[in-house]
Amino acid sequence: MTDAQPHNDGGSQQGKTGPPPWRRLIRPLLLALGMTLFIFGCGDIIQRLWLGNVPMPVLHLLFQIEGILSSIVVAGTVSWMIIRSSPAFLTQPAMDDADLCRPGVTPLERSKMYAQWFIAMRWIAVLLAAVLVFISVQVFAWLPGTVWRPLMATVAVLAVLNVFYTILARRHGVGPRLLSAQVYVDLVILTVLLQFSGGIENPLSMMMIFHVIIGGILLSRRECYWIAAFASFLFAALAWGEWSDLLTHYTLQLYPHVRQANGELFHPAEQSLYVMSRSVLQGVVMFLTAYFVTTLAERLRQNERRLETLAERATAGQQLLEQSLETTGAGLRVLDGELRGYWDNARWRQWCACPTGPDCASFELLNGSGSPARQTLEDGKIRVTEVVMEPGGGCPPGAAPEQCPGRILQVTTAPLANAQGRVQRIVELAQDVTRQKRAQEQMARAGQLAAVGELAGRVAHEVNNPIAIISTKSRLLLADHRSEMSPKIAQELAKITDYSDRVARIAQGLLSYCRPSPGTRAPLDVRQPIRKSLAMVEQNARNAGVAVLDELPAALPPVSANSNELEQVFLNLFLNALDAMSGGGRLRVSAVVLEGTAGRPRAVAVTVEDSGVGIPPSVRDRIFEPFFTTKQEGRGTGLGLSICLGVVRGHGGEIRVESEPGKGSRFIVQFPADEAGRPKNTDG
Repeated sequence: MTDAQPHNDGGSQQGKTGPPPWRRLIRPLLLALGMTLFIFGCGDIIQRLWLGNVPMPVLHLLFQIEGILSSIVVAGTVSWMIIRSSPAFLTQPAMDDADLCRPGVTPLERSKMYAQWFIAMRWIAVLLAAVLVFISVQVFAWLPGTVWRPLMATVAVLAVLNVFYTILARRHGVGPRLLSAQVYVDLVILTVLLQFSGGIENPLSMMMIFHVIIGGILLSRRECYWIAAFASFLFAALAWGEWSDLLTHYTLQLYPHVRQANGELFHPAEQSLYVMSRSVLQGVVMFLTAYFVTTLAERLRQNERRLETLAERATAGQQLLEQSLETTGAGLRVLDGELRGYWDNARWRQWCACPTGPDCASFELLNGSGSPARQTLEDGKIRVTEVVMEPGGGCPPGAAPEQCPGRILQVTTAPLANAQGRVQRIVELAQDVTRQKRAQEQMARAGQLAAVGELAGRVAHEVNNPIAIISTKSRLLLADHRSEMSPKIAQELAKITDYSDRVARIAQGLLSYCRPSPGTRAPLDVRQPIRKSLAMVEQNARNAGVAVLDELPAALPPVSANSNELEQVFLNLFLNALDAMSGGGRLRVSAVVLEGTAGRPRAVAVTVEDSGVGIPPSVRDRIFEPFFTTKQEGRGTGLGLSICLGVVRGHGGEIRVESEPGKGSRFIVQFPADEAGRPKNTDG
């Protein structure tokens, strides 16, 4: 996931670092050395107790068997150690869904790890070789003292080469060529060590099989066969050199020898049949080992590639799921049998806003003891729950409250069962239904307002005539009989006249809102009613310390409208703007032409902008409702913007508001351009 991942402990295993390679090598190599000494010790005891009269060829054969068994034990033990420690190459541990989604080990990383293993094993080999040389020469005198320096020098060369390999691997990286070069050089050094420690009579001559196994595991089949051929060639060259006296044969006293009649020891390495049979046997063992190891390695590599393919498919499927969920805007969470977070996507985490992962303690309804997830886990039923998030709630650390608006989530909780029908996991799908809920509320409110508007229209119609009679009668009384009245009565009649006029205006506003009259419409330059309205409020603006900025363009396309109705619209907007700037400010009026197809004007958009106190977000959606006002009691009827909305919509236009508390408001009134008209310049 982008950003979505499984929440389990498996992912942490990959990042853990174990002990250094040399520490992990000590135990298996010491075990191999102990088993070798055990095999030779048991063979020596058997030879002394029960095989004293056995012919020498049989003893030679038994001694070679001991060497072969020891070599196989050492090679097998170290190889098993490599197999067990390899990174998902020769081992196939139990894998879950999270393991399939993790990236595999790259070839470069694998080569680097194998090189480190190889270098670490060589250090152990240097130590063991030095110990064996010391025991064989200085302690038990199994080898003559003349070979002490050549053997130790060869061991020193191996140590120096290992230092060189370490530096080269750190500076220039590791590749197959460096690994194969190390194998070839090690075979040459091993051949030199064998030549000074008994030659082909040394039972550990089969240790060359270890390098063939390493080549089969780390390198290609072809390279492994070349290593087997090279090892067979070196052994044959060593055998031929000792047989032809080209190389000095050093007697290994541990190997059983027979003293001949002339007093010299009988050395099988000087017998043609023995040399030939040992060379053939060595070659057969090398090539058979190469065949079996490479066959096994190739099969395991195929399994690894198959697992990598499955991992890629699983990763692609997970990414597709995450993209699909992000596209639909849904949040998804999966819980395990203990109701712990197993997987969630970024949208769920965004809504939860919990830094600890998918277990959001802030949603008690979703995570409490009586949560739908727990109930579904118990009875296996699907549940649909609504979660109301208050504005500013569930914000991530450092986020501003306005960045976390309130929302309503519809959470569907469903069980995930296994093949036996047992619920193992719980999936929760969260959808933001805030808009749908708000739309339903607005539809219900619109229905209520329609009913109120119809009732208000009827009341206004019934009230209009009596109020007109009251207003007329009171004016006639004041005009014809003022001299006959006392000042108190005349003052009260004047109040009756004023209040009746106010009631008449309210009734007329109600009638205009409920039953708007189409009036006479003609192509009109919208700047004319705007400037007439500005002239009406000019004195009020000057008294309030408000600067009026007329930024209307020189030419605008005409609109089909009624001039008196547009004057009423803009006059209401200007008066509201002045009321919002009691301490002074700026009133700016501008207009733009919205282009349509083929370059023809589509509409004229007029902007009325003030620098007043602004409109709070909590009431911004209600300002066009009839009888809704934020002004002080007695200063507004709550019908101004409602009438404006009705007039603008009656002209086929639209009106919208943009406001921010403390920074003023902006009303954009848009009228469709007259199709037959062209822009007019009436500025003189």
